Amino acid sequence: MKERRKPGPHPEKPLEHDLKVRVDNETLAKVEFCMKELSMTRSEVLRKGVNALYEQHQKK
Repeated sequence: MKERRKPGPHPEKPLEHDLKVRVDNETLAKVEFCMKELSMTRSEVLRKGVNALYEQHQKK
């Protein structure tokens, strides 16, 4: 299992912005499933998803 990092500043890429997202129960369940399966935080799962979509659309 991946060791979790301590909260705090990330000098290589500071996390300066907050987002608030409204989701339905199905989407939340999918995020929580990914969190458990990948041993990641909610934010890490969402960042990874955004990056995957970005990469997918950059290739077109």
